[in-house]
Amino acid sequence: MEKRDFTIQFILFGFFLKAFSRHVLLPNLIVISHAFFGEGRFEAIEMGLLMTALMGGSAIACLLFGILADKLSRKFTAMMSLTFWILGLILSAYAFEYLMLFLGLLFIGFGSGGYIPIAQAIIADGAPLDKKGHYYGLSSIFTLIGMLCGLFLASLLSPSWQLPYFIATALTIIMFVLYGVKGQNYQMGSNEKLIQDRNKNTKDFDYDYHLTWKNFKDLFQKRTNLLIFLEGIFSLLGMGIIIFSFYPFLIEGPAHLTPFTVSLIYILFIIPFQLLGIFFWGKLGDKFAKKNEKFRIWLIVISFTITTPYFMLVFWIQGTPAESTDSLTAALMNPGILTFIILFTFGAFLLGMYDPNQPPIINSVNLPETRGSVYAVNRFVEELGGAIGPLVLGIIFESFGYSFYTAISIGMLFFIPGTICWLVVLKTFNKDHQKIVQTVNERI
Repeated sequence: MEKRDFTIQFILFGFFLKAFSRHVLLPNLIVISHAFFGEGRFEAIEMGLLMTALMGGSAIACLLFGILADKLSRKFTAMMSLTFWILGLILSAYAFEYLMLFLGLLFIGFGSGGYIPIAQAIIADGAPLDKKGHYYGLSSIFTLIGMLCGLFLASLLSPSWQLPYFIATALTIIMFVLYGVKGQNYQMGSNEKLIQDRNKNTKDFDYDYHLTWKNFKDLFQKRTNLLIFLEGIFSLLGMGIIIFSFYPFLIEGPAHLTPFTVSLIYILFIIPFQLLGIFFWGKLGDKFAKKNEKFRIWLIVISFTITTPYFMLVFWIQGTPAESTDSLTAALMNPGILTFIILFTFGAFLLGMYDPNQPPIINSVNLPETRGSVYAVNRFVEELGGAIGPLVLGIIFESFGYSFYTAISIGMLFFIPGTICWLVVLKTFNKDHQKIVQTVNERI
């Protein structure tokens, strides 16, 4: 196996570990509350603060490590983030009091959050030119698989809530050692098409450029960047509402299923088609972007334009209420539930257009030495949108008399500003992209 391929595969495995180590918490919140505050007590505020520590640490680290990755080497900053990550896992695994677990989750969020923009920049530097969308799609696929494995293993091992953290610690240490010893430190800019066209042997070209205060400020003067940052808040807010609403709609809504049954439906039907969508639309974007880089933008516009009214209609599907059941067969025998699952599954497939095609668009309008920073800012606003989505849905839900249909329909309207931003990007993309082409041409 070539060293380049080995490095990219380990970077992708990091996305799996990120999702795995974050999602082992959710199934055990009640168990943890009982362990620290007594049986029969669920301290919602304290458990909510654990989630805040995880997501807050991640958001801060995205900004910090993304900038450091452009100032220093990608590999060095990746190793730094993994160090904080491992420290957090160890603290969580051995936590004997609430504060220790809080600090552990803060470090897990900080380390894994810092890893994200670095990994995206490494893929930009190291992935083959004609497979960038494919590899960005794989990063989303590895994330989803890690999420499923984390949720499943934590549920399986419950009430032993610390054991999954020991497993995550061992896996992350293995990655730290192998990546540190064998991982390649890609040269910034060596994977740019313009540079490869001018230098058939990229090893002869030294792209000795790093982040400066001037080109950091320039990130916020490009209209395309600002539009992508803005749409990230609205788009991820809308996606957060869709995913968050799936469980309560089937548990408390007309279906009235048990959480276990809903989990089976999500794992067996929704996730596979979402993965298929990411893979398919990433491949399609790679194929047609060779002729017209705006093709990726059109895919995202089409996705949001269809899914906004589509999911409004999906949640208005209401069949005969089912009895609470752990039987997947019994749930699928209900026509209304089955119709909802089929429609939701297809919607998840359509949403797969976003993940593999958004990062390559960012690549095209930013210099290689600024990509860690731009990914950091973008990831920060996306995590902000994804985090407030469930909160916004809850506020709307209570404001409109606990009507799932009304609340979700209003929530889907957040996709509209995101779609408008992408339509404007169609106008701004060429100008910002040509500036990058001109700058790189001058340098080589």
